[in-house]
Amino acid sequence: MEPFVTRELVVKNMICSRCLKVVREDLESLGVEVLDLKLGKLKLRYQEGKVTLEQINTLLKKDDFEIVKDKNELISESVKLLLIALVNNLPIMLDGKLSDYLANKLHMDYWSLSKVFSKTEGVTIERYFILLKIEKAKELIQYGELNFSEIAYELGYRNLYHLSGQFKQITGMSMRQYKQLDPVVRCPLNKIL
Repeated sequence: MEPFVTRELVVKNMICSRCLKVVREDLESLGVEVLDLKLGKLKLRYQEGKVTLEQINTLLKKDDFEIVKDKNELISESVKLLLIALVNNLPIMLDGKLSDYLANKLHMDYWSLSKVFSKTEGVTIERYFILLKIEKAKELIQYGELNFSEIAYELGYRNLYHLSGQFKQITGMSMRQYKQLDPVVRCPLNKIL
């Protein structure tokens, strides 16, 4: 009987509860025991010889997930997961600056985080966070439960004017124009970059 292997992996694009369900089902169909599963992180156990890491990665790729192997990609993926969690946990409440929040959570100085993120993703952390917030604003506009000022508050903007300006810069239309679109145009958070 082949020995069992236990691995902890970071998985790119695994950003929502539906993603967790898909990954669990895929891995279990391959005969892999899922020991722990969190957004972007996975701990699993499988029998060596029956299952390979390459088979796992191929299976994940078919659903647009991917095992992150490079140290810089690991850092960037960690930044993305933290920012996506912030945007999905409204209202966005930061005690201080975004840079301090990320540096404290990831135990790295922000300059290093920023340099790695920009290099691997081709965009600054700040720009990425704005893109996430604008995409979340689109979602909130589509739901129609909040007015524009409430959406600005939920997303951590000082005022509606600031959100409106960024919204128009990113989408090319005002929030009011976007609200009138049928069908609305949205992008999954894992496809923003």
